Amino acid sequence: MFRPAQTSAALSQDALVDVYLDIRPKLERVIARRTGSLTLAADLAQEMFFKIDTITASIPSRAEAERYFVRAAINASLNYIKIEARRRVILRESVAASDPAITPSPERGLLARADLKRIEEALAELPEKCRAVFVMSRVHGYTHARIAAELGVSQSMVEKYVIRALIHCQARLEK
Repeated sequence: MFRPAQTSAALSQDALVDVYLDIRPKLERVIARRTGSLTLAADLAQEMFFKIDTITASIPSRAEAERYFVRAAINASLNYIKIEARRRVILRESVAASDPAITPSPERGLLARADLKRIEEALAELPEKCRAVFVMSRVHGYTHARIAAELGVSQSMVEKYVIRALIHCQARLEK
């Protein structure tokens, strides 16, 4: 049976938030499956929530919104994996540059130092507390609860600081 295309209005921001909240556990599973980390999945899913108000696509239905969010979760996972792979290369090269027994080519050493400098500059641009939270989380591996307790802030604020730092560093590395 032929059905004419329906022209319905796009979902409102509130409706998108409702869809996101309903399927957040699914989004976290999608991310965790790709990254291997439940904690990271929660962080990336939270980052997605903060970006809902920037969605400019016209999403006409709940089913389309769910597909949109799942695709966004997959993309967030892939972006994180790419950034982490690049970070590992940079760290490996910076360690190699500091070890006289391992001598990279001058070009590789120069590129690694330039990338590391860009990361350091990006982190230096962040407010002190945001930078401290990011280092405690990503470098020292502290849990959000531990960071919150040590700095006297809420876990929600810790999550916001980590997300802010990740977004900022990613934007700086993409320049």
